[in-house]
Amino acid sequence: MRTLWHYCWGAVAVLLGVTLIFFAGVTLALVPDRMAEERAYQAARPCRAAVTEDCLRSVQATVRDTDIREPNKGGQTHDLLLTGPAPVPRRVDMGKAQPLLRHLRAGDVVTVIMWREYATAVHKDGVTQYSNDNPEGLPLIATAVALAMFAIGLFALYAGGHAVARAPEYAATELPARLWKRGMQTLGAAICAVPAGLFGIWAGPFGVFVLWLVLVAMLLVGTREGD
Repeated sequence: MRTLWHYCWGAVAVLLGVTLIFFAGVTLALVPDRMAEERAYQAARPCRAAVTEDCLRSVQATVRDTDIREPNKGGQTHDLLLTGPAPVPRRVDMGKAQPLLRHLRAGDVVTVIMWREYATAVHKDGVTQYSNDNPEGLPLIATAVALAMFAIGLFALYAGGHAVARAPEYAATELPARLWKRGMQTLGAAICAVPAGLFGIWAGPFGVFVLWLVLVAMLLVGTREGD
């Protein structure tokens, strides 16, 4: 029965590993498109005679409600709930309560600055607040997430393959210490994607990848004792 158990979880781990590596590859393949979208947004200017998706256009909307929760009150939320014509979203993450969100009430008419499907800012009575709804930073996030998925997927493939190949051996003994160690190294490699992603603010997606490789190499060197 124990042998069957190792066969089963090993097969599931292999499937999970292949899936994660596949989606990591797909996510990385989308990074150039994300970069192009980010550059297009940064170059966008207010619409003039011709209104298109690639200029910053003003759309009138009505406030349905505000959802403000501070960190000391069970999570942090600064959302504005809207009713308006497409493509105005029903909920916009404003990032913080000031300078406008806290003063809005249900029924207020606001001007939403749209770029493509993003509600980038909200304006009322001479006050403008920029939202978190824009493509800036998405290439860095996508790269960091893809690297973390790749690390976890690679370990799942490694661990699952060993479990399937050595199911009788694992059933007779216990999982080898090396497997547990590789799991901890994988967790560390996934966590390394966070500082690498932050570094990308200055170096871009390629910098995220390079720093991640450096951090993972340092992690492996620092934990190689006992291999």
